[in-house]
Amino acid sequence: MSIKSRLDAELRTQALLAGGVELLAWDQEVCMPPAGVQGRASLIGVLATLVHQRVVETILPLLREAESDPNLDPETQAEIRILLEDAEMIEKLPADLVRALSEAASLAQQAWAQARHQSDFDSFRPHLEKLVHLSREKAAALGYTQEPYEALLRLYERSTNPQQVEAIFAELRPFLIETVRLCQANPVSGLEGVSLSLSASDQRSLIREVVSRLGYDLNRGRIDESNHPFCTGINPDDVRITVRIYEDDLTMALGSALHEMGHALYEQGLPREPLGWPRTHSASLSVHESQSRFWENHIGASLGFWTFLYQKVLPAYQPAWLDEYSPLTLTRRVNRIQPGLIRIQSDEVSYHLHILLRFELERALINGDLSVRDLPAAWNEKVKAYLGLTVPNDAQGVLQDIHWSMGSFGYFPTYSLGSLLAAQLAESLTQTYPDWEDQLREGDGSLPLHWMREHIHQYGGRYRMQELCEKATGAPLSPKPFIRYIQRKAAQLYEGLAIPA
Repeated sequence: MSIKSRLDAELRTQALLAGGVELLAWDQEVCMPPAGVQGRASLIGVLATLVHQRVVETILPLLREAESDPNLDPETQAEIRILLEDAEMIEKLPADLVRALSEAASLAQQAWAQARHQSDFDSFRPHLEKLVHLSREKAAALGYTQEPYEALLRLYERSTNPQQVEAIFAELRPFLIETVRLCQANPVSGLEGVSLSLSASDQRSLIREVVSRLGYDLNRGRIDESNHPFCTGINPDDVRITVRIYEDDLTMALGSALHEMGHALYEQGLPREPLGWPRTHSASLSVHESQSRFWENHIGASLGFWTFLYQKVLPAYQPAWLDEYSPLTLTRRVNRIQPGLIRIQSDEVSYHLHILLRFELERALINGDLSVRDLPAAWNEKVKAYLGLTVPNDAQGVLQDIHWSMGSFGYFPTYSLGSLLAAQLAESLTQTYPDWEDQLREGDGSLPLHWMREHIHQYGGRYRMQELCEKATGAPLSPKPFIRYIQRKAAQLYEGLAIPA
């Protein structure tokens, strides 16, 4: 059997095992009975260890053998280099550390959910302390040039480092703060006082209708509910999303549904074969977030989308507030720039101040500059400094996100990197299809989806984020398209308000 055939078989098995772990994690968040926590943590820990061992003991030797095979075509050789880089990183992690992290994260997620419900950080603190300690061990095993956090960020985005992320935020921060200040000083009237309420059953029905109209294939997907909305891609024919419904505000569940749908469209658009090779999985978390942020904001917060929703969808549900609004006023309400305590409820300007404070805090935790015990106070100080708000309790503060309970240190910057990429992709999309928003008014999202399939989805992980960005847009990643996008939106929705760059 050729080296290529052996690799095909082993990579396929590896992908199927990884899909099994994803399915167990989805079940844990959606429908596992509460008493199953310890058993599920052990099961996921064992499987994660097996997946890790197969990479080190079986796949890595095959990749090293294939690396020097002159009979392989250039495209296959390029993918082998990507796989080899990833596998050699995994090789650096001891199997017992992989298992310890997996089990600790599984237990921590359940502890976080209870702590958040009770607004009690101290009950969660021992779990977080253990995860921070294990993550520092992980960073040491992976290796880094300047700081431990660098190693963890690299797991989610290879195309950047902490210093580059810091420089991006240094360029963005003055614009973000000034935009928030100007919008607060020039509010659009008539957006307060009417709750956008809708029953849970109607929201479930509406969300199914909207996401399926926009391209999410429910024959290959599911929509469920969980504490924290997420997307799980087991394979392109089994891609699941979750939402969290608030009956007093339709926009919460709808926004999260569109965000997770963006992830799901990417997963459903990936090539099915050859399973396990880079082209069949995503490029990076930043690229993944570019898809979710594009569909949540550039589509779901656009005037075209709310015109469609107002004229074609909402009348069937007869919400009492519909006559109080027009498509424009609904769009203004959805895009209102007003700092809030909760990241997933925040507008797309102050959102990045939320990401900035999390980036700075997790970087300090991993680098040893901040203790877990002092984290809530540090969180509250940064919220006051960046957003001008006072945090009333842990649930609305340091406990609001699931990521650290999953051991996902280094993840948060990908939200902002993805948003910048989304804006850059949207500019290129508009150059190709100038009238795509006109079609969106009729509920037709096929042009954006087609463009993303052609320029992002079909390549899977064959290119790193920066390379994919240049291939799709003709330029390296830059904050400038995002700044232009916000300036245009402010002028449209804030009655001609000019935001300086």
